[in-house]
Amino acid sequence: MGRRYEVDGYTAGLDDGFQVVYRNPRGKKLQQVPDRLADSEGVRRLYRLRRALTGHRRHARVQAEAWATAGTRVPMALAESDPVWRETLDDAGVEPVADPPPAPDADEAALIARTYVHPDGHTMTLLLRASFARHWDALVASQEDWALTDTFATGIRVPGDTQLTFPERLMAAHPGREQEALEAAYAFGWSLWGSPLLHKSLVDDDLEHLAATAPRFLPAFLDELADMCLKAGGAHKEHASGYFTRARNAEREHHTKPDERGLDARYATFADHGALATGAVRARAKELAPRGAVVSPDQLRRFRDVLVRRVHTPHDLYPGMAADLRKVARAAGADPESEVAALLEGIVPKVGLCAGDVNKFWADALKGKALELLVQRRPETVHDVLRLIPDDANSTADWLSLLRRSGALALLTGERPGLPAGEAARLLHDCLASEPTWRVRSDELYDLAVRLAPRLAADAVPLRLPYPAPGHRRAPIPLDLADELLEHGVPLADPPPELASPGAAHMVVNRRPHLTWLLADPRFARELRSGLDSELELVGLPEAGISYHRHYRPHRATELDSWQSTPGICRTPLGREVLGTWLNRQRERLRADLDLNGLVRVLAPFVHIGGVVDELLKDEAAAREFAAVDVVALVLAGLPAEADRPAVEGLMATMRPEDLIGTRPMPGLRTRIDETWPDLSELQVAQAWKALQTGVNCQEGLRRLVARLSG
Repeated sequence: MGRRYEVDGYTAGLDDGFQVVYRNPRGKKLQQVPDRLADSEGVRRLYRLRRALTGHRRHARVQAEAWATAGTRVPMALAESDPVWRETLDDAGVEPVADPPPAPDADEAALIARTYVHPDGHTMTLLLRASFARHWDALVASQEDWALTDTFATGIRVPGDTQLTFPERLMAAHPGREQEALEAAYAFGWSLWGSPLLHKSLVDDDLEHLAATAPRFLPAFLDELADMCLKAGGAHKEHASGYFTRARNAEREHHTKPDERGLDARYATFADHGALATGAVRARAKELAPRGAVVSPDQLRRFRDVLVRRVHTPHDLYPGMAADLRKVARAAGADPESEVAALLEGIVPKVGLCAGDVNKFWADALKGKALELLVQRRPETVHDVLRLIPDDANSTADWLSLLRRSGALALLTGERPGLPAGEAARLLHDCLASEPTWRVRSDELYDLAVRLAPRLAADAVPLRLPYPAPGHRRAPIPLDLADELLEHGVPLADPPPELASPGAAHMVVNRRPHLTWLLADPRFARELRSGLDSELELVGLPEAGISYHRHYRPHRATELDSWQSTPGICRTPLGREVLGTWLNRQRERLRADLDLNGLVRVLAPFVHIGGVVDELLKDEAAAREFAAVDVVALVLAGLPAEADRPAVEGLMATMRPEDLIGTRPMPGLRTRIDETWPDLSELQVAQAWKALQTGVNCQEGLRRLVARLSG
């Protein structure tokens, strides 16, 4: 351990591993910085020394391993001058030679050794380029505690492809201001043994100071910080994008003229890493092609390359991308649409066609002749179009336009050869399945399907309609289209049982209301009949009427999933037949030994089908039968204790139809129940309340149903 710093018996020093160690007056090691030493000049010097020593050791280890790999001859003087070099050379297996390697032809190609000694007794030998050494000596003399004690030639060549460190790059970029550049880098935190920490708030404060004191260096500092953040990755990647953009803005503000090829290479690097902001790209386009500017073909190619390399996901597409490229293309005297086609040729294999922001980028990119040119350059684009569905474009009409312009429509109809059998059926199924139930069915899609009918019939590959399936969005079932396709001889795949229970409201029959061909097919007639009957029976709901409040409540006029209008399938002969049979079955249930819960089960489906009763089920005899139901008698049978009928009727007369919510009646009703049955337990009170309320609700449901049946 070297020198210690002491205040009132508390000490701070470096151990052999270059860690700062604090001790109290009794010599005990402390876990925290004692208050007497905190923020003292001695401790600050100690941390600067630690940073220098650890950075030197890290650099020496990397350099020694590189020499070992390359078989470089290293002079013995280096190992003798510095214990760190002696240790790292030994660890890397480098055997120093007594005779120094022969000096290179030019001094600039060799490393010079500089040995410095710290007041604390530490020795450090640095290997520097000749052009950098004298500036570093001046900096160390003015800013650091290290004193130069020796210098010697190493004979070690600097590889031609070795990149300069940042302070050296900054100095080389500002001839005549090398010392000023080095001092600015040092003040920011750069030195031979490290770079500033990436604490954004601190870095931004230093950048603000630099912009005020040495603005000519600001772009280079921002670029270096951007590179550091890019290398660090993770959360720093976002900062890399910001620093890169700020560097370009600083160049424009200070009228710096960087090498164009080198600048475009940096744009490409940050684009490859997903760290190139949209604003930076748009500013570059504006910079390249102001009004009246002339852009070289090579600049245009490099700009387009950056746009392609920047796209990794659909979210990387921005609305003005095609417009920016067209602007630069016009400045270069090139065909803008050909350039957009070349752009699409690069990005479509990565993100697909019409993926992502279809309302902005794609609409602009495809509005001219770029799509047709893209197909010429990349014929497989036709198959990319065939994988699209209408929702991938602004509208079904725009989607059909893509099919037509790309030549995909000609393949689908068979006007052009090359499409395998069954591909047209696949595309039609995917498109039909993509249509949501809440939107009006597209006439354009229907017409396209009819246009494809001859091809579908010739392929003889059964078309699968968009039936409901677990994990898939529910789509309307186009029964009218199926009917027309059957008329054209198109084979349809077998429907699932009950058509997988889509619900009659989602069966579309608008353009073929009679479904003549479809209902003549025994497969579809069977499953349609079964599915409609199951829906009328509310298959899947609990048998016990006590749970009806979760589903169809008999006193309600309609529910969330009720038919809002008469489904077209119900108006067909098959639908009318199923409805009539079901109504007769409901009347038979009324005549059976029905309890209160059974009455709920009979009334609930009428809430589901709603106005269908008004339109298709008028029946005076059925109305009289439902009107004759004695609800009070059913309530009396469901009460937990005996009561006079007049008392129960009087109690029900004070109530109104309401949802069964909770487990006990409201206070006013509770009082009336207690007056009628003074000795009921809490459980019996709840039972009585539910029976009474269900009875009142059924009375309301019967009143509405009788009115509809009577017509």
